[in-house]
Amino acid sequence: MRRALSWGGLGVTLLACTVGAAVAVQRLYTDREYRRLLSAGDHALSAGDTYGAVEAFSGALAFRPDSMVAFLRRGQAYRDQRRFDEARRDWRQAGRLAPEAPQPLIALGDLSDALGQPTEAAEWYGQAADRLKGEDANLLYRLALARFKAGAPALAIAPLKAALAKDESSAEGRYLLGLVYRDIGDLPAAIASLESAVALAPDLTAAREELADVYRAQGRPVDEMVQLQALTARDPQVGRRIAIGEAEARSGELGGALGTLATALKTAPNDSSVLLAIGRVHLARAERTGDESGENVLRALDVIEQALGGTAPRSEGLALYGRALFLAERSVEAERILRDAVATSPVDPEAFLFLADAAERAGHDLVARDALVNLGALQGDTVTAEVRAARAGRIGDLSLRAGDPKVAAEYLTRAVDGGHNAPIVLARLAHARWLTGDQGSARDLIAKALAANPRDAQIQRIARVVK
Repeated sequence: MRRALSWGGLGVTLLACTVGAAVAVQRLYTDREYRRLLSAGDHALSAGDTYGAVEAFSGALAFRPDSMVAFLRRGQAYRDQRRFDEARRDWRQAGRLAPEAPQPLIALGDLSDALGQPTEAAEWYGQAADRLKGEDANLLYRLALARFKAGAPALAIAPLKAALAKDESSAEGRYLLGLVYRDIGDLPAAIASLESAVALAPDLTAAREELADVYRAQGRPVDEMVQLQALTARDPQVGRRIAIGEAEARSGELGGALGTLATALKTAPNDSSVLLAIGRVHLARAERTGDESGENVLRALDVIEQALGGTAPRSEGLALYGRALFLAERSVEAERILRDAVATSPVDPEAFLFLADAAERAGHDLVARDALVNLGALQGDTVTAEVRAARAGRIGDLSLRAGDPKVAAEYLTRAVDGGHNAPIVLARLAHARWLTGDQGSARDLIAKALAANPRDAQIQRIARVVK
């Protein structure tokens, strides 16, 4: 009996060993096949065989369903096939399998960025940066860039500064920081960052171009010209010479601007962009001298008409041609051309301002008002508060004349709140509010206007209405 039990125990032991060995062999086989398929998938992916890669990685997942690496790499293959939903699915699963790994999150961020979804990209990059404790400068830069693209420049500052603290020699990083400061309205900080970018990488064209623009916004024409000349020295294309000519014109050096543009035209005869720039300078001369029907306007009409037959932006060409007709006191033709200018895409913002002038002269107050409203919507807060307030006052005046006191009151209030509060503006706001039934406010405003300028005939006339 004991011998029988002993033989039975031995049988159980042998069976257990046999099962264990089989399990070990199976595990070895599974591990070997998993690694073989993973390697085959990597080879296929690097060779551009995305279908073979998907098949291999799917086989690897059949042997090891909890493989973060296989999900991650199959997602890359799906992405290369433009099967973006499958790529996202695999990367999310990879992230669930390895909660501390940043790679799936970075992959999701890169895909969102490539698809033009910067808000989503910033979210994924932010999570990845948190997992890496802010140690990856390149990831911090990508996070900042995504936030900038998403329209949140203020939120880009912290990761960008952290990235630059780890890599002080990054000209691209300092360039981006300059753009961020520009967009939040801190132009001195923008200039400092852009100057650092240019010092680190003198051939970084985008930084020089932006630095020239910010110098212009700061009213530093000499510094702007230095950057434009440096750009031209590195890249003497005709567009660079046009930029120099336009900068000279803005500085009031109209003769020098025409000389620069004439030289540019010699290198590119009949270039429509040069012709438009020359036409613009002739218009500036006409407006400066008050010789609005003289030689400069005729020259402007001639060269702009030539430019309209070329490849220069058509809306800009129509806008300048309409302006020339306006200066030549051909208001009906000017308004017609300028209506075409604002209807041509991509529209030149200046066309709206020129249309407002022409329409107002023709007595078409609603057309002029709508042109200014559209200009304001297009420019937003990219112009100064002073410009916005003055424009609001003009829109209010046009609305009042057109018999729309409600809109007039709205815009005249904006003008006054923005500091455009001359006595006549207060009086017109009083008139608008009176017509909308706000009589108490109207009386207070007209009293202030009369106290400030009691002899003004327009204010007195409005005061006779506002009793």
